Amino acid sequence: MSSAQLGSSDDKLQQALLETIRQNGRLLDELQAARRREEQLIDKCFQLEENLLQYVLGDEKRSQLLKALIVDQNDKDEHLKETLQQGSVVLQQNNRNHHATTTAATSVSSAQDTDQDTEEWVQWQRVPHYEVVVNSKVVSEAFVANNASVSFIREDVVRRAGLKPNKLNPPARFRLLGSVQPVVVAETVVVPMRIGDYRGQCPMFVYQHIRSEIILGASWLQSERVYWNVDFMLIGPKKIRVDPKPPVMVKKSDPRATMVDGPVIIERLN
Repeated sequence: MSSAQLGSSDDKLQQALLETIRQNGRLLDELQAARRREEQLIDKCFQLEENLLQYVLGDEKRSQLLKALIVDQNDKDEHLKETLQQGSVVLQQNNRNHHATTTAATSVSSAQDTDQDTEEWVQWQRVPHYEVVVNSKVVSEAFVANNASVSFIREDVVRRAGLKPNKLNPPARFRLLGSVQPVVVAETVVVPMRIGDYRGQCPMFVYQHIRSEIILGASWLQSERVYWNVDFMLIGPKKIRVDPKPPVMVKKSDPRATMVDGPVIIERLN
């Protein structure tokens, strides 16, 4: 092969190599653009979900309606209890004509056991809860409340996990939806925690009288870039997926069967 042919062959190889590099560059640009579009879509989902929750969950009238329904249900339960007591008195009076007192008591007890065995089970209508391991020691429960500006943890969980809280001077004051007086919190603590495959730390305010052992608020959602909905959440830049705990089933006579979780709205005042 002549030197001219060799030179022509080298030129073709160089052109092919340059074309391959250009194609790889275009593919890389398209991949980066796709990732940017994905992040923009996730941010839009965050915004839409926050707007929806502010519209639905921020309605105080809905909270008042829920309270009215609970009060109405309690009144119905009291009326049903009085009716059952009256029926029990009539039943005992009729049984005295045919049986001894001990036989009647045994029959009533047996009937109650049968009713309990055949009682219907229903799902407890509470917000999705997640299993959280605190300080590699304590298994606890948490739910997400993006209308709570910060996160909270119960005092007993802090104590069992061996964490040392810090005193606040002055104490923090919060306003809770449905509470007349502000809530005063005197301590904070940094909580090492594991949720599924996610491991991290979260500063929390220590307060015993909260609905769950831990409340994960908006500050944690933002700092960890969490995408959250009622079915699952994606945590961090790696989008670690965590699913909530299975639904809790309770007997229909259990007071929790008629409870419905209302919105959790917590606003810091100072």
